[in-house]
Amino acid sequence: MNVKGVDPVAYESLRWNYKGNSHLDKGEVALAIQCYDRALEAGYKDQEGVLLVMRATAYLQRAYNHRKELKVAVQALEESVPDPAALQMLFQISLLDPSLVNPIFTRVVSDFKIQNKKFQQTVFRHGLYEYALLHATQDSLHATQLLPRYAMTWMRAGDSLAELRKLKESVQYYEKALQLDPTLADTLRPTIARLKASQDVLDNARQDGYSEDALRVALDVLG
Repeated sequence: MNVKGVDPVAYESLRWNYKGNSHLDKGEVALAIQCYDRALEAGYKDQEGVLLVMRATAYLQRAYNHRKELKVAVQALEESVPDPAALQMLFQISLLDPSLVNPIFTRVVSDFKIQNKKFQQTVFRHGLYEYALLHATQDSLHATQLLPRYAMTWMRAGDSLAELRKLKESVQYYEKALQLDPTLADTLRPTIARLKASQDVLDNARQDGYSEDALRVALDVLG
């Protein structure tokens, strides 16, 4: 569709942007991302930074949704793990009555298969969560280069980095957003303080020997 006197590239980009915003407002994240993709494909450079911020916002929402599903998967995995005391009791029963060894063994193997399936589901959910986060981070960081004086780009980059557990870096981006727009102080200062406190906890945990992967997964689950 061509509108007289309007740049068709700009029109196409803005049209898909507005559609994406509408879907995002309704919580239709997948459709919003598709629309922002189409808007960026239109190639209207004046709108690229804004579009990247909006797509980053959509990917962050997708990540939040995946994190909720991840917590459910972790809880299901925890519930499938047998109580050591129960396993010990089964072992004692098998010693007292050898005829029960095979049924007990079959039950333990079956339970293990269920646990393994739930573990694989947890790994899958965590992968989806991190994949969405990486997209959000890539878009938001690129947006800060295109719109360096727009506080929202720096704040969205801070959101993405914080969710990715890059706490020191996220604080830097939040502080830049605050520098550009001091009215964000009530929103960002408590967040910055919380992130610094979390960084102190992580630093102490590393000193106690916890691995980076273990810390990252724990934080992802806890949120």
